[in-house]
Amino acid sequence: MWALGTAAALGTVIAVLHTFVRADPTIDALMDGNAPADAQQGLRMMWHGMTLIAWTCPVVLLLLRHRPATVTRPALGFVALLNGSQAVLYAAAAVAEGASGPLSLPHWALHAPVAILAWLARPPRPAEREAPPSRPCRQRLVVLVATLLLSTTMAILHFIEGTFLGWAADLLSSDTGSPEEPALYVMWLFSCVLFASVPLSVAWSLRAPVAAGRFVVRYNAVLMAALMASWARAVASGEGDAIQSTGWIALALLSALTALSAPRPKS
Repeated sequence: MWALGTAAALGTVIAVLHTFVRADPTIDALMDGNAPADAQQGLRMMWHGMTLIAWTCPVVLLLLRHRPATVTRPALGFVALLNGSQAVLYAAAAVAEGASGPLSLPHWALHAPVAILAWLARPPRPAEREAPPSRPCRQRLVVLVATLLLSTTMAILHFIEGTFLGWAADLLSSDTGSPEEPALYVMWLFSCVLFASVPLSVAWSLRAPVAAGRFVVRYNAVLMAALMASWARAVASGEGDAIQSTGWIALALLSALTALSAPRPKS
């Protein structure tokens, strides 16, 4: 239990730093650079979405304190995966920065302990494994197929088009200062991890215990809803007049389908 509580405390520290310490200098550096307007506004929108996502980590860790082992074990593994991927991305970007090494982007030093503690907090595998979900009915099968097709397509487009042709590529070719530029680029790469986790978690839930699959898939739906809310806010406030005004609709559809794809308890 100490590992879970410590991970939640560190997750709260990460969220506080992201919201109240790193936000202004990072966004100011982005907007002061010469990246195209759509890249500036899009990455600013992504930053605010990641702020919401950062706050979900300690909340989820606290929610898992009183869940059964069949749910807690895979859910904590998922939290460890998300934080571990961020630690690796930040560490790699820091090393790539050169002279300062890992100290240029010390964010990894917080995400890595959260990943390790979340992994250590996993309870032992239950002796009696819960049966996997029953074969989905025709209506739910349609939802599952639609979710897998949409989420896979969006994940591929987000990574290939966004990273090599879109906002992330524009960021790297701009004069945005360091360490804000690599921090924003790591944020983008982590968003690719989030998009990829949706189809992977839905596919995994087809063989996972019902309660575990339901929790992890619904958490993925919440993550997509956070990005959707940030995009919708940017469009409504006028801060996103250079980005697609309908982008939030695609994210809303993805979030809704993901939530509907969650396994249902046997009646």
